[in-house]
Order: sequence, then structure tokens, then C-alpha cells
Amino acid sequence: MERERLQRVAAQLKTLYHMGRDLGEDENWSDALDRFLMALVNFMGANGAGLLLFSDRERALSARAVFHLDETLVAHIIATVREGWHNHARGAEIHSLESYASGERPTSCLERTTGWSLTVIPMRHRGRALGFLVLDKTYTNGIDFQYDYHFLSTLQTIFAEEIANATYISELRQLSRFNHKVLDNIRSGVLTTDPKGLVRYANSWANEMCPRLRTLSRQQIAFDDLFRAADGTPEIFARFLASESDSIVMEVECHAGEVTFPARLRLTRMHDDLVNGTVVVAIFDDLSDLKRMEEALRRNDRLRAIGQLSAGVAHEIRNPLAGIATTAEVLSGKLGPEDDRTRYTRVILDEVTRLDGIVRNLLAFAKPPRPTIAPCAVEELLARIRGLVTDQAQARGVELRASASDQSIACLADASQITQVLLNLALNAVQACGSGERVSVSARAETAGARDWIVIDVEDDGPGVPREIRATLFDPFVTTRSQGTGLGLAISRQIVEDHQGSLTCTFLERGTRFTVKIPAHTVTTVVTR
Repeated sequence: MERERLQRVAAQLKTLYHMGRDLGEDENWSDALDRFLMALVNFMGANGAGLLLFSDRERALSARAVFHLDETLVAHIIATVREGWHNHARGAEIHSLESYASGERPTSCLERTTGWSLTVIPMRHRGRALGFLVLDKTYTNGIDFQYDYHFLSTLQTIFAEEIANATYISELRQLSRFNHKVLDNIRSGVLTTDPKGLVRYANSWANEMCPRLRTLSRQQIAFDDLFRAADGTPEIFARFLASESDSIVMEVECHAGEVTFPARLRLTRMHDDLVNGTVVVAIFDDLSDLKRMEEALRRNDRLRAIGQLSAGVAHEIRNPLAGIATTAEVLSGKLGPEDDRTRYTRVILDEVTRLDGIVRNLLAFAKPPRPTIAPCAVEELLARIRGLVTDQAQARGVELRASASDQSIACLADASQITQVLLNLALNAVQACGSGERVSVSARAETAGARDWIVIDVEDDGPGVPREIRATLFDPFVTTRSQGTGLGLAISRQIVEDHQGSLTCTFLERGTRFTVKIPAHTVTTVVTR
């Protein structure tokens, strides 16, 4: 008899050991629960077993794992336990489902004098109700139950601990997934570092802005290699940790890979646990669009002021110029064609003509005429450019090409104004090139931002634009030619913008590309005007 008791205790301990090992180590908890319930039923000689768990802060109860219990019985058990627990919570005492069904306050199974078939074992951890283990096994009374009580009580303690651990781990995983989903949907870059300044985490938006971060899983990336202070001061990370502030905001340059862009950087110091120490959370935003808008506003303010000044100066200059021209013509008539002094009057008249051209450009810049928008064939525009520029190109030994990707494409524009723009760009390109170099004017249709556009590139392989004037290339009076007024590009950009388009410049490794982008005409067949 004693030997049988020892063998049973040993079997119980073995079962408890395997249960704890499986539940604690198995990554697939569902499979571990199924194996546990099967082993429990076989060991106890029971008919079946089920695990019911609370969710939604104990407002919902559902079956987590079931072995040899039919759906109808499980539904009955859930309904009975849920109502009985709500009316008479019993703490950790093991009781029968039949005592709940009676409507009376349930008593411990050890106190029962009548039989039952469904034993309810509450699972609690630190005052929190986790759920119930239900065992389908018939007992005649409390004395009969004593034989299994100690085993079930020990099982209750171990199993509740494992369920609590699994629940906490599951909640942490859900919280981690939720946090990562939130971080990945934030339209800002988010980074975290270790105490040494190495990047440990980057959200999706940070990876989008900084392709270098996509290699984070394969190589270490230092925070200071990504961000540099706008004033050139090195070691942002070390200076921040050495400061007394736990949070700062600053403008920096982000070295994303092949490109560098301005960014607003917010740093926050976090005192983590003893293992990780002090870490830094960095949130950054790309300021490129904002900087471009600010520069555009400043440019518009400058152009408005220059335009007002130009209009006033042009009007004031025109009258004296007319007087100088009239006087020079009268003087030339009195001197006669044979007089050597007439060459001076011709110089005066030539310079007056040049000044009058500058005045007209000033007025065109200050008060450009409104464009008369109409459909026009792009091939017609290119044909005009070929006719107007070919002779000058040939005289300089420059090859000129002008073609459209599709002969039928058309734009919505003032044909004379856009011709003026393209002519200015093409002549500039030809004059920038030397013998044997090439200028190409190409046009294509393009769809961007739910709109159709005509894109015309004027590209040369000349020496390019000097670096010192690239930033101010479209400003008035900026020119590389001694006889130039520096108004051509400023007027051209204004004309294109009046067409709701854009004029941009790309500085190539060899040469320059100007890109005119204007609205397309959706009808492909255009009547030649």
C-alpha cells in the first residue's frame, strides 16, 4: 500500500515536472496546452478537461484549450461558471460546477457530502483572476476527492504561475507589436541608441529617409555619423549626454547615404534599467520642403522689391534715352555722312539701342504680360527653336538637336511666351558651348500628381555653370556674359510659373540641363496655327 502511494506521488511529481517544462519552454503554447490536458486526463483517469481563460479585464470568458469535452458541454460550463463566478467569487478554492448550478454559494469540494462530475479549479495570480481548469471526473463526496486534492492544489499553483507568465509575455508582445505599428506609422524618423551612441532601432520612416539605416541589422551605425550640427560642431551625442538637459531640439544635417538633407532633431534622454543604462531617443523630420518654401518666399520677396525698383528705374530712364537718341540723330544729320565725327554718333545710337533693350527687359520683368493660354503643338515650338538657333549654332560649331518623343503631344501655353523661354535657354546653351559640343532640346509627356505635363529639357555638354553663382542663377542681374543683362532666366522662370509650371536647373558632371514643365493638353490632335 505504501509502495503504491509512493509510486503515485512520484508519478504526480513527474507529471508536474513535464507540465512546467513544456509550458515554460514550448514556444507554441497551444500545442503545450493540448499535450498537458491530454496527459492530465490520462493520469487522473478523467473523461476530459478544459482550460477557460478570462479576457477584456475579466468581462469575457472563453475556452483556451479543450480535450475530450464536446462543444455543447463546454458552452454550458462557460455560461455556468461565468454567472456563478460573477455572483459568488470563490477565490482559489476548488469547487464543483454543480454547486454553481444550484444557485447557492458554492462550497469547497472537500466539504461536499454528495457527488459531482465537473471540478472547477480557479487560476489566480497575485489577486488577479486568470481563468479556470475544469476536470470531467466523477467523485462521490469530499472524502473521495481528498485522494486527488493535494495533487490538484499543487497543480493549481504551478499552472496559475505558468498561465500568468504566458499572459504577461503575450501582453508584452502585443504591446511591443502595437508600439512598433504606432512608430512605423509616425511620419517622422524615430531612432534609439545605446549608451555608446550606436543606433539600436529605427522605425520605417527613418529607414525611408535614411537608406543607410537599412543596413542596421548587418553593421553598426554611430549616431554622430548620421547627424551633424548645422554649424559644423561635431559629436552631438556626447555633448547632449554631457549637458544637464534631458531634451533638446536642434537643426542638423542628416547624412542619409548618397544625399544630405536638413532636419529638425529632437533628442530625449531616457534612464533605462541597470542593464541598458542611459539611452537616447531621437525623432527627426526632413526640412527640405520647408527650406525650399522658405527660400521661394525669400526669392519672391526679393523679386517683388527688384520688380518695383526696376519699373521705376525703367520709366525714369526711358525719357532721357529718347532725348539722347533724338539729339544724336540730329547731330549726325548736321555733320553729314562724310564727317569722321559721325562714327561717334553711331556709337551713341548703338548704345542707346542696347540700353533701350535693357529697359524693355526691366519692364518685362517688373510687369510681364499675361499669357494667352491655348493648345499648341510641342513639335511646332521645337521647329521654331530649330529655325531661330540653327544658324548661331553652326557658326560656333555646335551641334543642335531638337525633337519630341511623340509628334502629337501638345501643351496649354502662350506659344510666343514659351518660344521666348526656350529660345533664351537654347541660345544660352549654344553660347556656353564650344566647337564640337552639343545642345539638345527634347520634349516628352509625363504624368505626375494626378496631372499631365509636358516636360522640355534643354541640355548642353559645355563647361557648366560656375559654382559661385549656382545658388543665385535665377536671380535678376546674375550672368556669366559680359554683354548679358542677367534678366533672361529671371524672366523665363516668371513666364513658366505664370503658366502654372516650373523651370529648374540640374548641374551635370559635364554641362547643364534646364527643365521646363508646363501643363499638357489632353487632346493629342492639335490644329496647326
